Amino acid sequence: MNKEVIDYSTMPVERRMELAEKIYVLYPHLQEVLSKIRDCHQKSKRSLEPKCLFISGMSGCGKTSTARYYLRDFPHVENEEGRTVPVLFSSILAPATVKSVATGLLESMRDPCADMGTTVSQTLRLIRLIKACKVELIILDEFQHLIDRDSSKILQNVANWLKTLINETKVPMVLCGMPWSEAILRNNSQLKRRFQARLDLNTFSWMSAEGQKDFRRLLKAVEDRLPFIEPSNLADYHTAFRFFCASRGVISMVMRIIIAATEIALKRNQEKITLDCLARAYEEEIGITDRRLGNPFETSEEKLYIPQEEAPETWHEVKGRRAQNKYKISEILAA
Repeated sequence: MNKEVIDYSTMPVERRMELAEKIYVLYPHLQEVLSKIRDCHQKSKRSLEPKCLFISGMSGCGKTSTARYYLRDFPHVENEEGRTVPVLFSSILAPATVKSVATGLLESMRDPCADMGTTVSQTLRLIRLIKACKVELIILDEFQHLIDRDSSKILQNVANWLKTLINETKVPMVLCGMPWSEAILRNNSQLKRRFQARLDLNTFSWMSAEGQKDFRRLLKAVEDRLPFIEPSNLADYHTAFRFFCASRGVISMVMRIIIAATEIALKRNQEKITLDCLARAYEEEIGITDRRLGNPFETSEEKLYIPQEEAPETWHEVKGRRAQNKYKISEILAA
């Protein structure tokens, strides 16, 4: 709907919050992710070999939300002929086992006996259901859970099981995981061969003029969808910089702050988000994480500084930190 034709002044606060919470902005990088998933999905229909894709990115960068956004165009359909599941989505739980992954996929297909049977019987049932329900694409989230939290070893039995599932069903698969989960593919040659297509979903940056422009465009796109009558000017350069200091360019943190600030403003009967709303929202949702920075929406501008941008880590860096006992591997992989 066009924002100009909506009369927000007569709309209940609860309804306005519903609209705010449903905001999803397809900025260019997410559009690229969707395009890659679509290619993986559609090209496999014309190929003898399924085209698989690995999407990596730090927590909060939009991997899961983008995958779920893609799902909206492919709902489960039930009719007299049975159930059709064009796209099958599931998350890998920790600790990952063949049984837990198979159970998750069966539950996503609404199998009433999802957790029953041996891993062999579950696998055979899953393969039959994938074919019967005409599954065209499988999306598995939290791929990093194929790395054991305590021993840091790669769970090769689960990786091999995924390879077998792809081989037996000929259905393409999209794996979403933290950057270090790439090591799972690197250490399993047959699975690696299936996932030649890779895509990194990074945080926004403030280190270049183009990065700043992209971040401000995101804020403008979000504000255009907010249920307010007056402009909040979130994309103003100075406000955008405060947002970056508060979020480090992580989209999920940006949205948490904006949604909380929207609720604060509406409860105050305000028709825009002010810096004070953002400051209160930051404290509620994020909290003071850096004493030098304080609250980025309250700190005087001359005292603000660009927080260190979080760079994706390699598996060697993760293992190296564990060896130095700086903190436990479970803390690294829990994100």
